[in-house]
Amino acid sequence: MPARLSFDRVATIYDATRGLAPRAMARVLGVLVDELHGKRVLEVGVGTGRYAVPLQKSGIRVVGVDISRSMVEFGLAKGLRDVVFADGAHLPFRRHAFDAATTNHVLHLIADWRDVLIEIARVTREMYFSIIERSQRTDSIQRDYDALVREAGYEYHHPGIHERDLPDLVKPNLVIPVGPFHEVATSDTVLEEFEKRSYSCQWDVPEDVHRQVMARLRKSWGGKEYRRVYTLEVTFWRIDRLGELAKAPPKNREALPQKR
Repeated sequence: MPARLSFDRVATIYDATRGLAPRAMARVLGVLVDELHGKRVLEVGVGTGRYAVPLQKSGIRVVGVDISRSMVEFGLAKGLRDVVFADGAHLPFRRHAFDAATTNHVLHLIADWRDVLIEIARVTREMYFSIIERSQRTDSIQRDYDALVREAGYEYHHPGIHERDLPDLVKPNLVIPVGPFHEVATSDTVLEEFEKRSYSCQWDVPEDVHRQVMARLRKSWGGKEYRRVYTLEVTFWRIDRLGELAKAPPKNREALPQKR
């Protein structure tokens, strides 16, 4: 089976390190509830139910699929329902079982992401969507971390493709922007997340490289205010477009900061 990255190791901190601010989440959920009203929805990579739980509580019928039992256990504790443990490239559902399907910050973890899209197209009738974050800042701790790791002679590439890059492959049928949102945090909080290797791009970095990079990051970022401005795009493709996405050649582009 091609590579998959399980999030068991960060299940306890996933929501704290990836969650949207309440205002941003409320705005996104408002869009989703309007668009998904009366539809049966599949989420591949449901995890802790970051989107599925509030959608289910809003009356949207959502079925989740995941491979990480630890992540799902946290979702169940929050009220997540209707979860199936399965591989996204081999979905245990009949043809057109769902009206809509989604993945969010998942495809970059899966080497055979094209097969996942093909399977989603098989079991879905109408549309595929993803919530894509667009950051407006040109500097970030993650960008600096990645650059320093490369400078030390190590470079990591995720096995799949980020959902944020899909619109470059095939133009979406509908994009609903939400935001912009302005957030302020202390850089020390973000540095602590990176110190603990909270993100999958860090997991294979050699320990000596990680320590050296963190020391340099603390010198340059420690004690500062960390501001970011971002917009969320609720992005939809008609389900027949997934075949185009699955066949489209990937484009080379510089990775934008996005915590996963």
